[in-house]
Amino acid sequence: MVFAIVQIEGRPIGQLRLYDRSRGTMLDKTCRFPNKSHPQRVEYALPSRESKGEGPFCPLPDMTRSRLNQIYVWIIIAAGASVVAFSAGHMTRQQIDIRFLLLVLATVLIGPRLSIQIPRVRAHISVSDTFIFLALLLFGGEAAVLLATTEALFSSLRIGSKVRTHLFNSSVMACATFLTVWTLRFCFSETFSWQVVYAPNYLVVLSLMAVVQYLGNSILIATSTALKTEQPIWSTWSKNFLWTSITYLAGASAAGIIARFIGNVGFFAFSATIPIIAIVYFTYWTYMKNVEGAASQAEQARRHVEELNRHIAEQARIQRALRETEEHFRNAFDYAAIGMALVSPQGAWLRVNRSLCELVGYSEPELLNSNFQAVTHADDLGNDLANLYRLMQGETPTCQVEKRYVHKLGQIVWALNSVSLVRDSDENPAHFIFQIQDITERKRAEAALQSLSLIDELTGLYNRRGFLAVTEQHLSAIRRNEKVPVVLYADLDGLKEINDSLGHHEGDRALAKAAEIFKDTFRSSDIVARLGGDEFVVLAAIGPEEHVESLAVRLQEKFSATNSLGNRPYDLSISVGLACFDSEEGHSIEELMARADRAMYENKRHKRTREGFTPEFTKPRIEAVA
Repeated sequence: MVFAIVQIEGRPIGQLRLYDRSRGTMLDKTCRFPNKSHPQRVEYALPSRESKGEGPFCPLPDMTRSRLNQIYVWIIIAAGASVVAFSAGHMTRQQIDIRFLLLVLATVLIGPRLSIQIPRVRAHISVSDTFIFLALLLFGGEAAVLLATTEALFSSLRIGSKVRTHLFNSSVMACATFLTVWTLRFCFSETFSWQVVYAPNYLVVLSLMAVVQYLGNSILIATSTALKTEQPIWSTWSKNFLWTSITYLAGASAAGIIARFIGNVGFFAFSATIPIIAIVYFTYWTYMKNVEGAASQAEQARRHVEELNRHIAEQARIQRALRETEEHFRNAFDYAAIGMALVSPQGAWLRVNRSLCELVGYSEPELLNSNFQAVTHADDLGNDLANLYRLMQGETPTCQVEKRYVHKLGQIVWALNSVSLVRDSDENPAHFIFQIQDITERKRAEAALQSLSLIDELTGLYNRRGFLAVTEQHLSAIRRNEKVPVVLYADLDGLKEINDSLGHHEGDRALAKAAEIFKDTFRSSDIVARLGGDEFVVLAAIGPEEHVESLAVRLQEKFSATNSLGNRPYDLSISVGLACFDSEEGHSIEELMARADRAMYENKRHKRTREGFTPEFTKPRIEAVA
């Protein structure tokens, strides 16, 4: 039984890594790997022409395990050659006879053909060790060493093709057998009489012979395999070779039985041992098949466990990432500077943050027990529901509107409401995400700016832009009430003389006082505006029974009453023009203002002609009349 005939074949494709020290990089080159199942990393130094071996490509500083394996192989080959030479030199002619030659022939012809591969390792075992043990018992140690070397060489030639592999396999068998021979000699003296010793010693001899041969052979092969695969020697030996000890014990037992049988019957009864050898071989074969099946199942189980571990690790990583994502979302949600909420498709608050609670004045439990409709301004609720319906129908991915919420204390809170819809795995609406930003201050600022653009700062009345902005809506209201719209155009007389004689500050006071008189004269529903300078305009409404001139009369009476108080060094006087809206003609408000303006100037010219003088400011009391 020859152990560990290692087959090492060249691999046509691989990578040779070259180290460029000057650049600090690795270069790849196609090469051949010596082992199919365990490709090695080959490190090679390519010298330059100039440096003759010292750059830019130079040997790597650390010796690889592949290089150590090569050294180890050649050491074993050298040791095997020494053992063979020593054994050949000490073998006598009496040991070489026809019986030994027949045993050699049987070993060489039968042993290599009855080999079984070891699972997971490119090595074989065969029944040839039975013949080697038999030669050791019958013909002595030197004959056994030479027979083991010859058998290993022929077995290696049958399996592989590399010369170094043949030499290594033969040397391993030579060294292992040589170690077994000299261990027996050390313990039991010369080997020629081992087969006739008493039974107890005979069993010890057979056991020791099997154990030493097993340890020597398996350790030498395991060391080479460990160096090639970059694995620990103990791990490689215990994993791949520990269980093969039984084959050595069986081979040694068979050899002991055959030797005792030959000693009693004769050598030529050796042919009767062929059934024993066949039984041993098929026992090995069946055992190895079982071992191979068990090894295959163990390998499948190992891969399954590794895959399961990777799956568990990946699931743990995914769960950890999910927890981190949920934590980030929770922190971003709870501590956001704007209000955020998850809202059900029916409108119920599912989750709210602190900013939203502060915005509407309700606590978190209060909101979770209600819905967003309860805090939405009634005028904005219809638009809100329409936007959410469009989201649920898939018409728009998001919506953003400015709306009003009602604070718990009753005040209006303006907010910029951004809403998106989250769907479940079945594409059904799961919940809405509300992002609610308080824009109340911005709305107040916008209202203030709008007021500044529509209101006359001096008098507090509408300016021209404000008057034109509100009159269209007011005209529609007047018509709905079946009244007649009237435009009154007025000009404050003598404003230039007041400014020139008393200063612009007094002129502003005169304009402000005139504005107060206009406000007191007309109803709050009428639109009063200062168009600029000393011009005022009013959009008023009169009933069918009223006369349009009554507006001008009432206004003049208000001015006269104010002048009668005598609290200014001048009297206030105005010129007035009126224009009525005719639904059949369909005039615009600008056209009515132009007609009223022309009527006002006609009134002003009429007053000047009637009074016939230009006011002089020689009296303590000044009359502001143009």
